[in-house]
Amino acid sequence: MIRHIGKKTESIPKAVKQLMLDAWNKQQWIYDRLDDKWYTPEEFKTEWTVLVTAYNLERFVARSPELGIAESLETLRRALERAEEFHKKLQGYYEVGLRRKIGK
Repeated sequence: MIRHIGKKTESIPKAVKQLMLDAWNKQQWIYDRLDDKWYTPEEFKTEWTVLVTAYNLERFVARSPELGIAESLETLRRALERAEEFHKKLQGYYEVGLRRKIGK
């Protein structure tokens, strides 16, 4: 696959092309594990020159976007649980503190 940029001709590296084809054939998207960002195969094809270097291709994987949504929702659920636990702890701390001041 060859890409023309101005007068410069640039071919897509084999590994990048394989990643895009895998995603396309499996109806998946390309996930950037470092930036936690999703790209359609078409978006990745247009942006790979900006995103991919010789040293960072392993950060990109073809994944199911539905699985990504499920994982995101699970992460939100866990964060909400932690926030609720922290809120209860905070309330308990100040309730005890107020009782101490009133009792004196």
